[in-house]
This record gives sequence, structure tokens and C-alpha cells, in this order.
Amino acid sequence: MEQLTHLPHIRNTHAGLNQWDPVHNSIFEVTFTAPRKLEGVTDLFNSDNITILKEQVVSVSGLDALQKIAAAGQQKFLGVDVSFLNPVLDSTTAEFTIVFNLNLDPREDKNYDALVLRLFKEWGKLSYNIATGHRALKKDYICDTLTISQANRDGIVWRSIIFHDVFITGMSNLDTLDYTSSEAATLSVTFRADYWEENLNNLDWNLDR
Repeated sequence: MEQLTHLPHIRNTHAGLNQWDPVHNSIFEVTFTAPRKLEGVTDLFNSDNITILKEQVVSVSGLDALQKIAAAGQQKFLGVDVSFLNPVLDSTTAEFTIVFNLNLDPREDKNYDALVLRLFKEWGKLSYNIATGHRALKKDYICDTLTISQANRDGIVWRSIIFHDVFITGMSNLDTLDYTSSEAATLSVTFRADYWEENLNNLDWNLDR
């Protein structure tokens, strides 16, 4: 009589026997670089503020766009379906959204008020400055890299995604003011990249460095 190969016991799982840790989607960080046009031109995009931007990240969504698999097509023969994979992808770009906290700094000697919003407002003006009509070239409105790193509980990175030539395509969550809401405000920013590198098991890269 046929029997199951794995009965429900801890000794029948590699994860249990070898003390494997699960992947936690809450252990990650995002590393930003400034858009080329604004890098070093304005104090707004200095290294300290870029670090603060990293600290204000709440969540990242849209990373399923990295899993590029050709869609299925089909033909008909005598009324029956014959399936195959299409030879081209529907899209080869990645578009993802990062949500940021919005905070105000009351210190008079620091100009951090609504820093996240101000940073992305300046970046957004490179696409089209509604006040002047100015539009920057792609070489100016992109940032060189944006890196998302996922780590284990000990801070050792097991997955890193390095997006190249990144630009923003939208900002949201600023639409509604509400007297009845107690929720802290956030800002959602959508990014787009045509090229990225994804590395797995990059165990010599630690988030503390």
C-alpha cells in the first residue's frame, strides 16, 4: 500500500532539523542616491538627508514586477487548444512604490521640516516644473542606483536588488485632509527602472556596514 513520504513530525523536515529561519518581509532597507541634476547642487540632497530618507521608509510594493515570465499563448487545431509560451514579454520594466513617513522637525537650527516631501517635490520638478515649464533631460532626472536589501534576523543580507537609472513617475497620499482621522500622514512615491540586478545569498553584505 502506498504511503506518504513525509509524516507530520519535526524530524521529517529539513527546516526543523537544521534550525532554518523563515524569511521576514519586515527586515529590509532601501538605499537611495540623489538624481544627477540635484546631486551636490542643492543642500537638500546632501548625504545626511539621503540617510534620513532611508530612515523614513515604511513599505515597498510592486516587486512582483521583477518576476518576468512570458505569458501563455494558444492556437486552435480542430477545435482544441494548443498552449505555448509567447516569445516576448509584455513588459521588461519595473515599477514599484515606496511609502514614506512624513515628519516635522521643530528645531530652529535644522531645516528638516517635511524633508521627505520637499526632496521628492524637487525631484518631481525635473520631470516638468509646472511653475516654469522647464523639463530636464533623462541624464539629469534619473538617479544612478536605488538598492533594496532584505536580511535575516541578524542583519545579514540574503537578497539585494539594485535598480539602475531610476526616476519617479508619481506621488500620492496627499489628496485628502480629514478632521476625524488620527493616522499619521505618509507619502507614496512610484519609481521606474528599465534595468536592475538581483543577487541572492550575498552573505558577505551586512546591513550594519
